[in-house]
Amino acid sequence: MRRFDSILFSALLFIFPVSSLAGPPQAAAAQPSAAGASTSITLSAGTKVELLASRPIWAATAKIGDVFYAQTSFPVVAGRGIAIPAGTYVEGTIERVTRPTRRTSRAEIEVLFTKIIFANGYVVLLPGDPSAPADPSRAGATGADSQSAVAETLIAITIQATMANDLLLDNGADVEMTLAASLALDTEQIAEAIPISHAPDPRQMKSASQCTPTPGTMGTPGTPDTVIPGSPGTPSTTIPGGPGMPDITIPGTPATPDTVIPGSPGTPGSPEIPCPPKPLVISCAPVVNKDQTPPAQPAPPR
Repeated sequence: MRRFDSILFSALLFIFPVSSLAGPPQAAAAQPSAAGASTSITLSAGTKVELLASRPIWAATAKIGDVFYAQTSFPVVAGRGIAIPAGTYVEGTIERVTRPTRRTSRAEIEVLFTKIIFANGYVVLLPGDPSAPADPSRAGATGADSQSAVAETLIAITIQATMANDLLLDNGADVEMTLAASLALDTEQIAEAIPISHAPDPRQMKSASQCTPTPGTMGTPGTPDTVIPGSPGTPSTTIPGGPGMPDITIPGTPATPDTVIPGSPGTPGSPEIPCPPKPLVISCAPVVNKDQTPPAQPAPPR
Protein backbone atom coordinates (compact mmCIF):
# COMPACT_ATOMS: atom_id res chain seq x y z
CA MET A 1 0.00 0.00 0.00
CA ARG A 2 2.79 2.39 0.85
CA ARG A 3 4.53 1.55 -2.39
CA PHE A 4 1.41 2.42 -4.35
CA ASP A 5 1.12 5.79 -2.59
CA SER A 6 4.73 6.60 -3.46
CA ILE A 7 4.17 5.77 -7.11
CA LEU A 8 1.02 7.92 -7.20
CA PHE A 9 2.84 10.88 -5.56
CA SER A 10 5.71 10.64 -8.05
CA ALA A 11 3.23 10.69 -10.92
CA LEU A 12 1.64 13.84 -9.55
CA LEU A 13 5.08 15.52 -9.31
CA PHE A 14 5.76 14.64 -12.92
CA ILE A 15 2.49 16.21 -14.05
CA PHE A 16 2.64 19.26 -11.72
CA PRO A 17 6.22 20.47 -11.03
CA VAL A 18 7.08 21.83 -7.61
CA SER A 19 7.52 25.34 -9.01
CA SER A 20 3.92 25.43 -10.16
CA LEU A 21 2.67 24.18 -6.84
CA ALA A 22 4.61 26.85 -4.93
CA GLY A 23 2.56 29.66 -6.48
CA PRO A 24 3.51 32.47 -8.93
CA PRO A 25 7.09 33.88 -8.72
CA GLN A 26 7.72 37.25 -7.04
CA ALA A 27 7.78 40.13 -9.54
CA ALA A 28 10.55 41.97 -7.61
CA ALA A 29 12.89 38.99 -7.94
CA ALA A 30 12.28 38.71 -11.65
CA GLN A 31 12.92 42.39 -12.49
CA PRO A 32 16.10 44.30 -11.57
CA SER A 33 15.66 47.22 -9.21
CA ALA A 34 15.53 50.59 -10.90
CA ALA A 35 18.57 52.84 -10.37
CA GLY A 36 17.95 55.84 -8.16
CA ALA A 37 17.70 59.17 -9.95
CA SER A 38 20.58 61.57 -9.31
CA THR A 39 19.84 64.57 -7.12
CA SER A 40 21.00 68.12 -7.72
CA ILE A 41 21.84 71.19 -5.69
CA THR A 42 21.24 74.71 -7.00
CA LEU A 43 23.35 77.81 -6.49
CA SER A 44 21.33 80.97 -6.81
CA ALA A 45 22.25 83.88 -9.06
CA GLY A 46 24.54 86.30 -7.28
CA THR A 47 26.49 83.56 -5.48
CA LYS A 48 30.11 84.67 -5.02
CA VAL A 49 32.97 82.26 -5.65
CA GLU A 50 36.40 83.17 -4.25
CA LEU A 51 39.26 82.29 -6.62
CA LEU A 52 43.05 82.39 -6.89
CA ALA A 53 44.50 82.98 -10.35
CA SER A 54 46.55 79.93 -11.39
CA ARG A 55 47.91 81.31 -14.68
CA PRO A 56 49.48 84.79 -14.99
CA ILE A 57 48.34 87.42 -17.48
CA TRP A 58 51.30 89.15 -19.13
CA ALA A 59 51.10 92.88 -19.82
CA ALA A 60 52.81 92.72 -23.21
CA THR A 61 50.97 89.74 -24.73
CA ALA A 62 47.51 89.64 -23.10
CA LYS A 63 44.78 89.74 -25.72
CA ILE A 64 41.11 88.97 -26.27
CA GLY A 65 40.42 85.25 -26.44
CA ASP A 66 43.22 84.16 -24.10
CA VAL A 67 42.23 81.43 -21.64
CA PHE A 68 42.04 82.35 -17.95
CA TYR A 69 42.44 79.73 -15.22
CA ALA A 70 41.79 79.98 -11.49
CA GLN A 71 41.08 77.72 -8.51
CA THR A 72 38.51 78.11 -5.78
CA SER A 73 40.25 79.22 -2.59
CA PHE A 74 37.26 78.59 -0.33
CA PRO A 75 34.41 76.06 -0.60
CA VAL A 76 31.02 77.28 -1.80
CA VAL A 77 28.22 76.06 0.46
CA ALA A 78 24.57 75.61 -0.46
CA GLY A 79 22.21 74.67 2.34
CA ARG A 80 24.09 72.34 4.67
CA GLY A 81 26.40 70.84 2.06
CA ILE A 82 29.37 71.80 -0.06
CA ALA A 83 28.45 72.71 -3.63
CA ILE A 84 31.94 73.58 -4.93
CA PRO A 85 34.93 72.29 -2.92
CA ALA A 86 38.09 74.35 -2.54
CA GLY A 87 40.65 73.57 -5.23
CA THR A 88 38.10 73.28 -8.05
CA TYR A 89 39.26 74.81 -11.33
CA VAL A 90 37.36 77.59 -13.07
CA GLU A 91 38.01 78.45 -16.71
CA GLY A 92 37.23 81.61 -18.63
CA THR A 93 38.29 83.76 -21.58
CA ILE A 94 39.55 87.33 -21.71
CA GLU A 95 37.02 89.64 -23.35
CA ARG A 96 38.78 92.99 -22.95
CA VAL A 97 42.15 94.34 -21.74
CA THR A 98 42.84 97.95 -20.72
CA ARG A 99 46.50 98.55 -19.90
CA PRO A 100 47.86 101.25 -17.57
CA THR A 101 49.12 104.54 -19.00
CA ARG A 102 51.46 107.31 -17.86
CA ARG A 103 48.48 109.13 -16.39
CA THR A 104 46.84 106.24 -14.58
CA SER A 105 48.34 103.27 -12.75
CA ARG A 106 45.34 101.03 -13.24
CA ALA A 107 44.51 98.19 -15.58
CA GLU A 108 41.22 96.41 -16.22
CA ILE A 109 40.56 92.92 -17.52
CA GLU A 110 37.13 91.56 -18.40
CA VAL A 111 36.88 87.77 -18.00
CA LEU A 112 33.95 85.68 -19.20
CA PHE A 113 33.82 82.56 -17.00
CA THR A 114 32.72 79.58 -19.07
CA LYS A 115 33.08 76.37 -17.05
CA ILE A 116 33.79 74.81 -13.66
CA ILE A 117 36.03 71.73 -13.65
CA PHE A 118 35.84 69.48 -10.57
CA ALA A 119 38.70 67.25 -9.40
CA ASN A 120 36.95 64.08 -10.61
CA GLY A 121 36.52 65.43 -14.16
CA TYR A 122 32.95 66.65 -13.68
CA VAL A 123 32.53 69.74 -15.91
CA VAL A 124 29.74 72.27 -15.54
CA LEU A 125 29.21 74.83 -18.31
CA LEU A 126 28.30 78.27 -17.05
CA PRO A 127 25.50 80.30 -18.66
CA GLY A 128 26.88 82.30 -21.53
CA ASP A 129 29.38 79.65 -22.68
CA PRO A 130 29.02 79.22 -26.48
CA SER A 131 29.20 75.43 -26.08
CA ALA A 132 26.53 75.30 -23.39
CA PRO A 133 23.27 73.56 -24.37
CA ALA A 134 20.38 75.78 -25.29
CA ASP A 135 17.79 76.60 -22.66
CA PRO A 136 14.68 74.45 -23.34
CA SER A 137 12.46 77.26 -22.10
CA ARG A 138 13.79 79.42 -24.95
CA ALA A 139 13.23 76.80 -27.66
CA GLY A 140 10.78 79.00 -29.54
CA ALA A 141 12.94 82.14 -29.44
CA THR A 142 14.79 83.49 -32.43
CA GLY A 143 18.58 83.63 -32.52
CA ALA A 144 18.82 87.28 -31.48
CA ASP A 145 16.24 86.91 -28.72
CA SER A 146 17.91 83.74 -27.42
CA GLN A 147 21.33 85.37 -27.35
CA SER A 148 20.07 88.46 -25.51
CA ALA A 149 18.37 86.29 -22.90
CA VAL A 150 21.55 84.44 -21.95
CA ALA A 151 23.05 85.60 -18.65
CA GLU A 152 26.84 85.79 -18.87
CA THR A 153 29.17 85.48 -15.91
CA LEU A 154 31.31 88.42 -17.06
CA ILE A 155 33.59 90.02 -14.45
CA ALA A 156 35.62 93.24 -14.65
CA ILE A 157 38.87 92.91 -12.66
CA THR A 158 40.43 96.26 -11.73
CA ILE A 159 44.15 96.05 -10.97
CA GLN A 160 46.67 98.47 -9.47
CA ALA A 161 49.59 98.29 -11.92
CA THR A 162 52.04 100.55 -13.75
CA MET A 163 53.56 100.56 -17.21
CA ALA A 164 56.73 99.09 -15.68
CA ASN A 165 54.94 95.90 -14.56
CA ASP A 166 55.55 92.89 -16.78
CA LEU A 167 52.39 91.27 -15.36
CA LEU A 168 48.82 92.46 -15.11
CA LEU A 169 47.68 89.49 -13.03
CA ASP A 170 50.12 87.29 -11.12
CA ASN A 171 49.82 83.74 -9.80
CA GLY A 172 47.76 83.64 -6.62
CA ALA A 173 45.92 86.92 -7.28
CA ASP A 174 42.55 87.12 -5.52
CA VAL A 175 39.61 87.10 -7.94
CA GLU A 176 35.91 86.96 -7.12
CA MET A 177 33.40 85.42 -9.52
CA THR A 178 29.69 86.24 -9.18
CA LEU A 179 27.24 83.85 -10.81
CA ALA A 180 24.97 85.70 -13.23
CA ALA A 181 22.31 82.97 -13.19
CA SER A 182 21.28 80.04 -11.03
CA LEU A 183 23.40 76.92 -11.46
CA ALA A 184 22.33 73.29 -10.88
CA LEU A 185 25.02 70.82 -9.78
CA ASP A 186 24.97 67.03 -9.48
CA THR A 187 25.37 66.05 -5.81
CA GLU A 188 26.76 62.59 -6.65
CA GLN A 189 29.52 64.13 -8.77
CA ILE A 190 30.26 66.65 -6.01
CA ALA A 191 30.51 63.86 -3.42
CA GLU A 192 33.10 62.10 -5.62
CA ALA A 193 35.12 65.30 -6.08
CA ILE A 194 35.29 66.40 -2.43
CA PRO A 195 37.76 63.74 -1.15
CA ILE A 196 40.24 64.38 -3.97
CA SER A 197 40.00 68.19 -3.98
CA HIS A 198 42.81 70.16 -2.37
CA ALA A 199 42.68 73.84 -1.54
CA PRO A 200 45.51 75.85 -3.16
CA ASP A 201 48.16 77.34 -0.89
CA PRO A 202 48.94 80.96 -1.88
CA ARG A 203 52.35 80.67 -0.24
CA GLN A 204 53.35 77.99 -2.73
CA MET A 205 52.26 80.02 -5.76
CA LYS A 206 55.53 81.51 -6.97
CA SER A 207 55.37 84.87 -8.69
CA ALA A 208 55.75 84.67 -12.47
CA SER A 209 57.34 88.12 -12.73
CA GLN A 210 60.69 88.11 -14.50
CA CYS A 211 61.74 91.47 -13.09
CA THR A 212 64.93 91.56 -11.00
CA PRO A 213 66.16 94.72 -9.26
CA THR A 214 69.20 96.42 -10.79
CA PRO A 215 71.89 96.82 -8.13
CA GLY A 216 73.52 100.20 -7.70
CA THR A 217 77.20 100.83 -8.50
CA MET A 218 79.88 102.31 -6.26
CA GLY A 219 81.57 105.46 -7.54
CA THR A 220 85.36 105.80 -7.69
CA PRO A 221 86.86 108.04 -5.01
CA GLY A 222 88.71 111.15 -6.15
CA THR A 223 92.33 111.99 -5.33
CA PRO A 224 93.13 114.83 -2.92
CA ASP A 225 94.96 117.98 -3.95
CA THR A 226 98.76 117.86 -3.80
CA VAL A 227 100.28 120.82 -1.89
CA ILE A 228 103.94 121.78 -2.38
CA PRO A 229 104.89 124.08 0.48
CA GLY A 230 106.41 127.43 -0.46
CA SER A 231 109.57 128.93 1.11
CA PRO A 232 109.15 131.03 4.26
CA GLY A 233 111.59 133.66 3.01
CA THR A 234 114.36 135.38 5.03
CA PRO A 235 114.00 138.46 7.26
CA SER A 236 115.80 141.68 6.58
CA THR A 237 119.27 142.10 8.16
CA THR A 238 119.99 145.42 9.93
CA ILE A 239 123.61 146.51 10.50
CA PRO A 240 123.81 149.27 13.09
CA GLY A 241 125.60 152.37 11.87
CA GLY A 242 128.42 154.11 13.71
CA PRO A 243 128.05 157.36 15.63
CA GLY A 244 126.33 159.75 13.42
CA MET A 245 125.82 157.06 10.80
CA PRO A 246 122.43 155.45 9.87
CA ASP A 247 121.75 151.73 10.19
CA ILE A 248 122.35 149.68 7.12
CA THR A 249 119.38 147.32 6.26
CA ILE A 250 119.92 144.38 3.99
CA PRO A 251 116.48 143.24 2.74
CA GLY A 252 115.63 139.54 3.16
CA THR A 253 114.09 137.30 0.50
CA PRO A 254 110.25 137.29 0.28
CA ALA A 255 108.30 134.10 1.05
CA THR A 256 106.88 132.00 -1.76
CA PRO A 257 103.25 130.65 -1.59
CA ASP A 258 102.32 126.97 -1.51
CA THR A 259 101.88 125.24 -4.83
CA VAL A 260 98.57 123.29 -5.09
CA ILE A 261 98.17 120.50 -7.67
CA PRO A 262 94.41 119.67 -7.93
CA GLY A 263 93.40 116.04 -7.41
CA SER A 264 90.88 114.07 -9.56
CA PRO A 265 87.15 114.47 -8.70
CA GLY A 266 86.33 110.73 -9.01
CA THR A 267 83.08 109.29 -10.51
CA PRO A 268 79.63 109.19 -8.85
CA GLY A 269 77.87 105.87 -8.17
CA SER A 270 74.41 104.86 -9.50
CA PRO A 271 71.46 104.11 -7.18
CA GLU A 272 69.67 100.72 -7.14
CA ILE A 273 66.69 100.42 -9.50
CA PRO A 274 63.97 98.35 -7.73
CA CYS A 275 61.18 96.38 -9.41
CA PRO A 276 57.72 97.98 -9.53
CA PRO A 277 55.21 96.89 -6.88
CA LYS A 278 53.38 93.62 -7.52
CA PRO A 279 50.04 94.10 -9.33
CA LEU A 280 47.20 94.25 -6.82
CA VAL A 281 43.57 93.40 -7.52
CA ILE A 282 41.42 96.30 -6.33
CA SER A 283 37.92 95.09 -7.20
CA CYS A 284 35.96 92.48 -9.16
CA ALA A 285 32.56 93.64 -10.38
CA PRO A 286 30.01 91.81 -12.57
CA VAL A 287 29.50 93.31 -16.02
CA VAL A 288 26.06 93.43 -17.61
CA ASN A 289 26.09 92.02 -21.11
CA LYS A 290 26.52 95.05 -23.37
CA ASP A 291 24.73 93.33 -26.24
CA GLN A 292 21.65 92.61 -24.17
CA THR A 293 18.70 94.80 -25.04
CA PRO A 294 15.79 95.29 -22.62
CA PRO A 295 12.59 93.50 -23.55
CA ALA A 296 10.03 95.54 -25.42
CA GLN A 297 7.29 96.96 -23.23
CA PRO A 298 3.69 96.31 -24.31
CA ALA A 299 1.86 99.28 -25.73
CA PRO A 300 -0.63 100.87 -23.33
CA PRO A 301 -4.29 100.22 -24.13
CA ARG A 302 -6.08 102.99 -25.97
